This record gives sequence, C-alpha cells and structure tokens, in this order.
Amino acid sequence: MLGGRYEVHAPLGEGGMATVFRGVDTVLGRPVAVKVLAPRYAKDATFVARFRREAQSAAAMNHPNVVNVYDTGSDRGVHYIVMELVEGRTLREVIREEGPLLPERAAEIAAAVCQALAFAHERGIVHRDVKPGNIMLTPTGEVKVMDFGIARATSGEALTQTATVLGTASYISPEQAQGESVDARSDIYSLGVVLYEMLTRQVPFSGDNPVAIAYKHVQEEAIRPSRLNADVPQPLESIVLKALAKNPANRYQSAAEMLADLQRFLAGQSVQATPLLPPEPTEVIAREARETLVLPATEAGAGPAGRSAGRTAAFVIAVILLLATLGVLFFLLARQIIGDGDVAQVTVPNCVNRRLDACRLLLRQEGLKANVSERRANPDIPAGVVIEQDPAADDTADEGATVDLVVSNGPVEVEVPDLTGKTEDQARQTLEDNDLTLGSVDRAFSPDVEEDHVFRQDPGAGENVPQGSAVDITLSAGQEPVDVPALTGLSPDDAQQVLETAGLRLGTVEEGTCTSDGGPGTICAQDPDPNVQVNPDTEVDVTVQPQNIEVPDLTGMTETEAKQALKDGGLQLGDTTTGGATCISPNGSGTVCAQEPDDGTQVPPGTSVDIALQA
Repeated sequence: MLGGRYEVHAPLGEGGMATVFRGVDTVLGRPVAVKVLAPRYAKDATFVARFRREAQSAAAMNHPNVVNVYDTGSDRGVHYIVMELVEGRTLREVIREEGPLLPERAAEIAAAVCQALAFAHERGIVHRDVKPGNIMLTPTGEVKVMDFGIARATSGEALTQTATVLGTASYISPEQAQGESVDARSDIYSLGVVLYEMLTRQVPFSGDNPVAIAYKHVQEEAIRPSRLNADVPQPLESIVLKALAKNPANRYQSAAEMLADLQRFLAGQSVQATPLLPPEPTEVIAREARETLVLPATEAGAGPAGRSAGRTAAFVIAVILLLATLGVLFFLLARQIIGDGDVAQVTVPNCVNRRLDACRLLLRQEGLKANVSERRANPDIPAGVVIEQDPAADDTADEGATVDLVVSNGPVEVEVPDLTGKTEDQARQTLEDNDLTLGSVDRAFSPDVEEDHVFRQDPGAGENVPQGSAVDITLSAGQEPVDVPALTGLSPDDAQQVLETAGLRLGTVEEGTCTSDGGPGTICAQDPDPNVQVNPDTEVDVTVQPQNIEVPDLTGMTETEAKQALKDGGLQLGDTTTGGATCISPNGSGTVCAQEPDDGTQVPPGTSVDIALQA
C-alpha cells in the first residue's frame, strides 16, 4: 500500500529506471498503473529529480492520445507515480507480431502520435524518447503515448550532461546523437523512424552497439522504405523521408505540419512533403575544424572570363604543388646527408574509453600512429572503444612512434534458447546455463500449451543477443474459459448445436420431471448451470421433460388389474370410489365403471388416474 491509498499488485513491465505495477486506487475503486522508481536510484538525488520531473511533465498532459497521470508521491523512501491503466499492446509488440503494417494503418497511428506530440509541443514539452515501446494500442484501436521519463520543458534550463545521450539509440535524432540542442523537431525525426519501422518492420539504422547506431543517424542516409516494402505508396514515403532529414531545418517544423500531411495522404490528397536536399559529405571532421571550415565561393561565370580565371587558378595550384614536392625532396636529401639529429618527443594522449576513429585522429594530431594490437570482448564497454593503450597516457614517445591499442568487441553474443513448453523455473535455469537472465514474466491464455508453461518469448529462439541479456517470457494461463449457454426449452438436437458453437459438448441426456416452461421432450435442467465459466470441450449434462402418455381404457377391470395397467403405462392409480346407479360395468359389481381422465387422454408420465367401481 502506497500513500495509504494505492494497492500495488503484479508487475506489468520494467524500464531503465523504474518498474510499472498493476494497482488499485482504493479510494475511487479504479484500476491504475503505479510506476515505482528502482531502489538503486531512490537515493540518487539526480534520478529522483528526473523522476519527479517526469510526473510534472506528464501531469500537464491531459489529452486523449496521452496516458494520464493521476498522482505522485513518496512513501517510506519509495517514489511513485500513479497513472492511467491502459489495456492493450505496445506498438513494438504489434510490429513484431503483425508487421509490416498496412500503409493506411501505419499513417493512422502516426497521425495519432502527431496529435499527442503537437499538444505537448504547444506546452513547451519535448518527449525525447518517441519509440514503439512508448506507444500503446488499445483493443478498440486507440493510440496512447506514454513515458515522458526524459521529457523536459523547452523553456527551462538546457540539459548539460557531458557524454550523455538521452533516448533510445535506434530512434534518436542526429542532434541527440551529437549531444546538441534538442527541440520539437527531434521528436518528429524519432516519429519518422517509428513510421519507417511500421512500414518495413525494421529500423532505418542498426549496428552492433548504440554508438555505432548513433553514428549512422548522423552520417548515413536511410534506404527508401519502398525498396524494403513495395507496397509503400510514394506520398507516404515522402512523408517518412522528410521527417528523417538530417538537418532539422529540412524536416517538418512542427508535429501539426506533419499531421496535416498524414491526413492529406489518408484522404487521398497530394501531400506537401518536398524532395530531400542532397546529402552532406559523410567525411568525419573534428568539431574544432568543422567550426572554422570556410568553403570558397563558386560564382565564376561560364563565359570566357570564367574559363580564363579557372585556367589561371589551375596553373597557380600546379606551381605550388611542384614547389612543395621539390621542398620535400630537398628536406629528405638534407636529412640523409646531414643525419636525423635529435627526434622530437611528444606526450601520448589518453585513448582509453574513446572511440577508435576518434583515437586515431587524436594520435595523428600529436604525430603518432595507431595500431590495433588486440580486440577483446568486454560486457561493459561498447564495441569499437579503446580498453588499453601502450604507451600509457601522458607518457612521452618519439614523434612518429606507434601506440598499440586494445579495442573492445563489446559483449559476447549468445544464441537465445527455445523456452517453449518449459516451466518458469526450467526457463530460468536454461537461460542461466546460456549466460542469459530471466526478464519479465507475463501470463496469457493459450489453447495449445499446458498451464504454467512458456508459450511466448522475447527475444525469440535463435536470435543472437549480448551475453547477460534478459529474455521476457509469457506463461500459459490455460485455455480461455467459455460461458455455458442456457439450454432450457431447447430440444437435445438444438442444444447440441448451441454447445458446439460455444466450444462445448453435449453430455448425458436423461428424462425427468422438473420445472420448465418448455413442453415434453425439451430440456428443463442442465449441469453446469448457464453462465458458469468452464474450459473448452467440457460436457454439459441435461434433463429432458418426458413425452406425454395416453391413458388406457380401464373399464371392466378390477381395482388390482387397473392399478397394474396404469403402472405398466407409466401412470399411477389415484382415488377409488363406488359409482352410483348409473355407473355400470360390463363385468358387473367390483369392476371399473368410470375413470378420470378418460381413456385416450394424453397426460405426462406419473399422472394419477381416478376410478369408480360398480356397486
């Protein structure tokens, strides 16, 4: 119980810094989702402040396409946020199970996310982590954006976390990847990646580690969606590519602008997305050099004067190159004759924890060479990052010397085993045997897999993942129960058809008298009762009203004979009286001269028949 009000039940999922639980607001009696900050961060003032900022950002978001935040607080050191409980699946699950999506459906989902982002951007809030895992789809088709965990107000103080990139690598914008200023257009880029994935079932950029993926966001162009899925219409592809522009100035400038284009596409109208500008050069330039780089003007005319100026420039360049070459040759000859003299000493820069390409540039600037002497697996350091160097940082070395580098290969990848059909304990042990861990454990109905055994896993069997990764499983909750239909008043044949439609079977059929509005031959009782939930293929036993019996003619029989005749016919003897002077039997005194009901009457089994005997 948190805050004396919220009951916390089973976990729904776990994120980078918090776990979400299913809960109940005991005051209002409604189900809620309770996000609890992980214990390892609860004592860190920075994480607590970020957690509270999430609550403040999300609490201001009252929109049908945004998950509502109801409350927040702390209880005995536990920091929590109470949110709307959204039933359904994440877009990530939908893409994995159903993707690629139909273009129209993908555009509809993207338009709904645009509406949520436009609402947030108008209030100065940038989401900063738009991805399929943060988009919920309800069973009725509603789209809900959630988890403003790293959102911040654009009007607030800029974030200054050195070497920290917020967001998920596959969906971050180029400016996020470079640690630069982020605004609403960064969310538009991330939504472009999501729309790309909905249409192609893959993200535009992938790599061995987050750093490699971030590098591609900055330097590489995405493959056109239509080359991966021929069903992607050209107008929708134009919307995707405009959202994915590297330069924020070339993207949609607002979520409302992108929403308008998506709505035009869905209405069959022409979209306003303009062709992409040619990509910038992909050569990596150091930040300092990039800031001071000035490109020469290109205004030379195409006439004779322009051609003459071009020839003059070419002649000057050729002379400069010739003189430079002669200078180098003279220098080398002089060194050969005079001798090398003293070799300059330089200080070795620190390459540890730097990317290999950055390290090469750094060593080159100091007049040193880089040599990768070893590549080594490391679960904590991304691939392509330097682990060790020789000589060490701040040592002196001869100019032109080689620095040996040990570079990380990242974590060792292992193949995910097949967990289908295993119990939770068996799955945990199998994962541990394969250097993996058990992630979240969910339950769902399964028609084929035994209860409490795995029938779904993520990542799937056969996928390669880093050593130590978590694998989520879904255990079978057994077959989904069905409601027993009401059979009273139906014939056994009709009841059998009704039961088969419901996934059940007709069991024993017995005759018996019971209270029912139906006539003879119809069902008057059943077991199990109507509306009781049972497993599919369960038998339902029924009791049927017996058919009517014809009353026999008892005239002339003795009382004993009449009683036996009624018993043989499924009836019983009722009252016996002595008839009057007009009650005459063909067999004389002591035999039946009258009966009630009369012979030939149709009556239910067990009915009593009264008789009168001749005096």
